[in-house]
Amino acid sequence: MVAPSDLFWLVTSAYNWCCSSSVDQAQNSTVASTSAATIAAQTCQQLQQSLGAPLVQTSSSGPDYSLGANGAWSTFNTEVNFQPTCIVFASNAVDVQTAMKTIYENEADYAVQAGGHSGMTGWNTIQDGVLISFMNMNTSSYDPDRDTIPMEPGVRWGEVITAMEPLGVAPVGGRISEVGTGLLLGGGLSFLSAAEGYASDNYVSLDVVLVDGTLVTATADNEYADLFKALKGGANRFGIVTRYEVKAVHTGTNEEKRWFGGLFVYPNSSSEALLGAIAHFVHDTNDTNAVMVTVIMTPWPSMETSISVLLVYNGTEASFNESFAEFLSIPYTSSSPSPLSFFELSNAVHFPAGMGTLFSASSLAGVPANSAVSVDDYLELYRQYNNFNSMFASSPDVGFTLLDFSPVLQSQIRAGYEKGGNPINPPLGTPGYVIVLFQVTYREGVTKTAEDVEEGREVWMENAPRTPGLPLFLSEADAKQQVFASYGEYEFLKQVYAKYDPTSFNIRHTEGPSGLEVPLATFV
Repeated sequence: MVAPSDLFWLVTSAYNWCCSSSVDQAQNSTVASTSAATIAAQTCQQLQQSLGAPLVQTSSSGPDYSLGANGAWSTFNTEVNFQPTCIVFASNAVDVQTAMKTIYENEADYAVQAGGHSGMTGWNTIQDGVLISFMNMNTSSYDPDRDTIPMEPGVRWGEVITAMEPLGVAPVGGRISEVGTGLLLGGGLSFLSAAEGYASDNYVSLDVVLVDGTLVTATADNEYADLFKALKGGANRFGIVTRYEVKAVHTGTNEEKRWFGGLFVYPNSSSEALLGAIAHFVHDTNDTNAVMVTVIMTPWPSMETSISVLLVYNGTEASFNESFAEFLSIPYTSSSPSPLSFFELSNAVHFPAGMGTLFSASSLAGVPANSAVSVDDYLELYRQYNNFNSMFASSPDVGFTLLDFSPVLQSQIRAGYEKGGNPINPPLGTPGYVIVLFQVTYREGVTKTAEDVEEGREVWMENAPRTPGLPLFLSEADAKQQVFASYGEYEFLKQVYAKYDPTSFNIRHTEGPSGLEVPLATFV
């Protein structure tokens, strides 16, 4: 049975799609914008009555509004561009339920912000809508009986790692301490991923508020097992997670230096050999203790490209030297290898907020060493990066660009399957590959994207090599890229979305990845 409000949307959408003129569409756009603002204002009034003014704040009614509106990492998602009609500072799952029930009943637009570390403009904030902020839901703990780490969605990985360090445990979480739990919904890469899979492969249970405000607990073996799996990479499309329970990994305390490694800086003259080493590493490495991340960065206006490679090994210096022999044979200008604790490793990388940032993604298959197979795709991708930099060398808007290479080893793919599977992974047996991030960060103070720079990013996305059959990484992709369609279990994801949101309420009312739209014929 379709609710009257949903039936109205279906009929209106069908008419607008097939019958209205461009003039009608322009008028409809204006009406829709006005309607969205009116609906949001009414919804916020209702929420202030039901939840109270301290929890629901507008720009004129609450001292925390500006903190919430400016909570995003990218400047493009802050108050200078988006002013939520109100912000719900949820303190528990019941608050989120109340907010979503009202949003759902009123057909209001909304957004959710946890850590706020997104490169997609508009995905974690809203104009003429309700923003649900998890700023006040930021606790984590350790359950020794279950050997798990329960976390609220507003916590950041650096905070969790710090809280767990005295206990000698850690979650399979983010590599940048300021990043939040939204990382899990995109799959999530960790320094532990080679052994443990994506961060989301380590879910134990999830408390989820569905689009209509219903609260459910999803696990791998209860009635919501399909939802549980879909949330391992399904982003914000399947509900709002108000509590994560994840596996604890016994990584040791800060006094236990179980790791060895550090940062190696290479000259540009080593780039070709280094790209070859990356291609060989992701294909050939079966060692779950080896971790490599490569970042090529070019700042404006100097345009002096630097190449930094983080090489670390969960083990001895001898094992480190053996595992990274090809990297160590390439001339580098500086290095800092030393014994490390997991705590030190997890707090080594920082990426402060305050600049507008946009992401684009690619994926490249690894290449076996000592074979006739070339690494031309890696070289071409780097050439496209340099072309972009040359084209915009005189831009007054760009602050820096970077090209990041993160491995997905065959062991990581296998771990995901062993832990119940996720929607992302290619078929079991697929060799390791590399996830590529192309990042453009604007200068501090720039609050709008530049049209010519955006056109240049689109050229990069069109021309950058990509291996067919490999998934894109959602957390590092552009909104225009069809990430879900690249997943190994795309059809599963579509079926689960249609089950839990048959009228596409989420897609109609909040920004996020595309590709899950439910056809009209499914529910009319």
